Formats: sequence, C-alpha cells, structure tokens
Amino acid sequence: MSKKIAICSTDSSPSSPVDGRFGRCNCFMIWDAATEQYEALSNTGPDAAHGAGTGAVQALLRNNVELVISQRVGPKAFVALKEAGIKVFAGGTAKTVETTLQSYEAGELQELLAPNN
Repeated sequence: MSKKIAICSTDSSPSSPVDGRFGRCNCFMIWDAATEQYEALSNTGPDAAHGAGTGAVQALLRNNVELVISQRVGPKAFVALKEAGIKVFAGGTAKTVETTLQSYEAGELQELLAPNN
C-alpha cells in the first residue's frame, strides 16, 4: 500500500489554503505518493453537532490515510488517530496544501505527540 497523506484544507485544490481545524475543516486533500496525485475528500465535520473529529478519523481510515497534517487536533480526535495508527504532524500555518506537503517532505514539520486544541 502506498503512503497517503491527508492535509486539512479550506477547499478542494492543492493551491487552497490549509484549514487550521482537523475535525471541522472543509475537506481533506489526500496526497497519494504512489500516483503523485491529490484527491479531495469532503468532510462532514463542519456541519456536525458533535463528534466531528472522530467522524473525520473514520473517513480517513476508509481512504487508507497513514498521516495527517493539521494545525490543531483536539483530544478525542487525537486519541482516535493514534488508535488507528495514523500519525499527526503539525503544520500549514499560512500556507497552501501544496507548500505544506513540500514542508513535510523537506522534514520541516514536527510530529504531534499530544493534542494541541
């Protein structure tokens, strides 16, 4: 299985700004390292009354995501991500999805070891 990276995004384009919220981001831009292509995955979290983060984790699992890049991850979502074996990296402040992926690939982003929201 190829590595898939989900980046929280405000819209469905690699040139979209990164969304600072994990569970309530508008969508996830999923980078597939094998095909070198992005795929947009709509997120139902912005409209959820509760459980936005854990619902997002389930959607990412269904899409075989192994790593998430987000500025902020809440405690319940963080636990669900860790239990699912999905690594979390902090990053994307004032960047686009594309430049955030480049920062990750350059080793400039730090792995989150605890929730930060």
